[in-house]
Amino acid sequence: MKGAPALVLDFDGVICDSIDECFASSWIAFHTLYRKEAPSRVPAACRREFARLRPFVRSGEDFLLIQQAIDQGGSPESQAEFDLLARAAGPATLQRFRELLQAARTRMRAKDREAWLALNRIYPHVLVSLARMPWDAPLYVLSTKNTSLIAEILSSNGIGVPAERIRFSSSDQKLPAVERLRVESGRARAIFVDDQRDHFAGDAGAPGAVDPYLASWGYVREEWLREPLLVPVLTPDGFLSLIEREFRD
Repeated sequence: MKGAPALVLDFDGVICDSIDECFASSWIAFHTLYRKEAPSRVPAACRREFARLRPFVRSGEDFLLIQQAIDQGGSPESQAEFDLLARAAGPATLQRFRELLQAARTRMRAKDREAWLALNRIYPHVLVSLARMPWDAPLYVLSTKNTSLIAEILSSNGIGVPAERIRFSSSDQKLPAVERLRVESGRARAIFVDDQRDHFAGDAGAPGAVDPYLASWGYVREEWLREPLLVPVLTPDGFLSLIEREFRD
């Protein structure tokens, strides 16, 4: 695989459909651990609103911002409006939200690990594609999610990615991190797939060094797929074809 590009994939919304896990863990984190007054039932409307707001998430603590917005009757309609919620919460609260989300996930895994893993579904077309890739393909996962959780989910689905290739990104701008991975891997090109369009901002190094794609199957808003973007949209079939073309053994 000397001539193949580095393949850099986001996790949530590209590899894994984790919305059920994110809803459950953030519900527990916000209501049980933060508010300490968990409702006796989970209204279906809350789950629908969570899904509507999911595309605005940049990092894990944002899931609790969604729960807080739903609890307070808020209804942000754009990324800018959602980002105002984060600024209003402030760094201390966001850090607290981050810690509580991790605590909720730890609690859920300790109670029933298999049930927790089942909430993290690998997209079928991604599972098929990764299974077909050669063992020495330069595959990286770049995510704001805890890397040990990613490794656990991938392993449980039979996807072998070395721990050193699962990287944490705390920046909204992932392109510079992708370029560093490309250089580190010694590849002439890198392919980067994400479902949050703001992650495509920033310096990607030399022109043509990084080929970015917006995953249409991820947590994207419909207008992102209709708006003219410099980043091409990748469909599930397109992903299958891309992997076959670029990583044919």
